[in-house]
Amino acid sequence: MRLVLRVALFGAFALTACEARSPVDGAAAAGSDASAATGATTSSGASSGASSGGVTAGGSGGAGGSAFDACKQCGPPSKKGVVESSELQEASGLAASFVHPGVYYVHNDSGDTPRFFAIDEAGHDLGTYEVGGAFAVDWEDAAAGPCSVGRCVFFGDIGDNIEQRSSYTVYRVVEPQALEAGKHEVPGEALPFTYPDGSHNAETLLVHPMTGEVVIVTKVSSGPSAVYRFPMPLTPGVPVVLEKLGSVEPQGLIPRFTGGSIHPKGTGILLRTYTGLYHYALNGSLAAALAAKPCNVPVALEPQGEAVEWNAAGDGYVTLGEGAQASVNVVRCP
Repeated sequence: MRLVLRVALFGAFALTACEARSPVDGAAAAGSDASAATGATTSSGASSGASSGGVTAGGSGGAGGSAFDACKQCGPPSKKGVVESSELQEASGLAASFVHPGVYYVHNDSGDTPRFFAIDEAGHDLGTYEVGGAFAVDWEDAAAGPCSVGRCVFFGDIGDNIEQRSSYTVYRVVEPQALEAGKHEVPGEALPFTYPDGSHNAETLLVHPMTGEVVIVTKVSSGPSAVYRFPMPLTPGVPVVLEKLGSVEPQGLIPRFTGGSIHPKGTGILLRTYTGLYHYALNGSLAAALAAKPCNVPVALEPQGEAVEWNAAGDGYVTLGEGAQASVNVVRCP
């Protein structure tokens, strides 16, 4: 949600090193998601599974790659460009394309229509995409992940600043096969849900890169944030009640989680706040990873910083703040 925190941000922290056409067929998606959740081998050849505590990664190296230490290997943030589209003024969620190298999907905060924008690291406008069949109450985060037809982008209509909504929705969209400037329409699928314990405000949507499991981290003003996941398999149009996995302890001066991303090899999780960015090593269950102590990783000083996403290669990440012509800030982790 729009919060007037800009003044506090500029005195709050310094940069700190180390501290997937047509709608998805519901039945097909269910079969795909079910096999992933039960530890079947995915199309990429990675063995994945779920436990009572959440998603499990394929060992310390994740999905077949060697692990790296984000706390020690990620360099300083670098401005690569500015957002070119004049209609993208309150960047809130960010998802990396697995179909188009170097491309990211981003959406505005509350008050916009159900749409997203495609940009590259230089901020170039690669088109605006209206999501058919979707609504926008308060879109807060985006994530990319597997689905029955390949790769999809997930958009979380999960914001609820006054905690009075009776239900929420995550929308799933197959990645566009072609990108070009201008306005386009893509079909979407709704994954409606409620929480098991009332209404919650949230701005963090996580999708596991191998299993496709969907997880939400709440945004609270104080104390620990709660972690919830969708029951598997995902079935479009069918309301579900999420399962509570655990909690995440507050971090930093303003401990309100505003976005997150799981590494494409399943080896780590990024969670950001207005004043910092934190990396959680993912060697077992997701719940256990978020219950452990993170380290600080580099992040640019951004007004109302919410959007963060690992790049598709997993050797760095991108962040965006709100505002017109926002800077596209990139961190490399060689």
